[in-house]
Amino acid sequence: MAKSMSRGMSESGNFIFVLAFALILLFIFAVVLGPLLRQTPIVEVIDCSLTSDTVANEGLTSITFTMKSNDKDNAHEIRVEFTSHQLVEFMLGSQNLPRENDVWYYTETLNPSASHTQLINVRVSLESGIAKLAYRITANFYLDGRQFYNKNLDLTVQRS
Repeated sequence: MAKSMSRGMSESGNFIFVLAFALILLFIFAVVLGPLLRQTPIVEVIDCSLTSDTVANEGLTSITFTMKSNDKDNAHEIRVEFTSHQLVEFMLGSQNLPRENDVWYYTETLNPSASHTQLINVRVSLESGIAKLAYRITANFYLDGRQFYNKNLDLTVQRS
């Protein structure tokens, strides 16, 4: 009986050793080989941010975003859609962006291996009687018609 008990403990020790060894190999694979196996996205959004996250009533700020194409052969159609409160307007220069329902949008053809930085002006105002309010702006990025990135930006508006 003592012999079978000692054999059971030995088999248990071997199992724990094999399990620990397998976990170590799995960890090494995930840390070292994992990043090598990830596919590079066709287009990356490098930055999407507000120039200032606090503005005066009826003031201006801007959203800056930078995109980078990792495709060496093909151009891609990019569409960036902006949604927010009805008192938030989006402009390219001083001209309002096109709008469908409550969605403002900007379109661009991103050439192969190109980077593109764009500045979208944002004009905001408050309803009368409101001294300060935070607005949420959502930017959704589409690559050839399919969404691939989104970003929420918070903008505080206050009366001077």
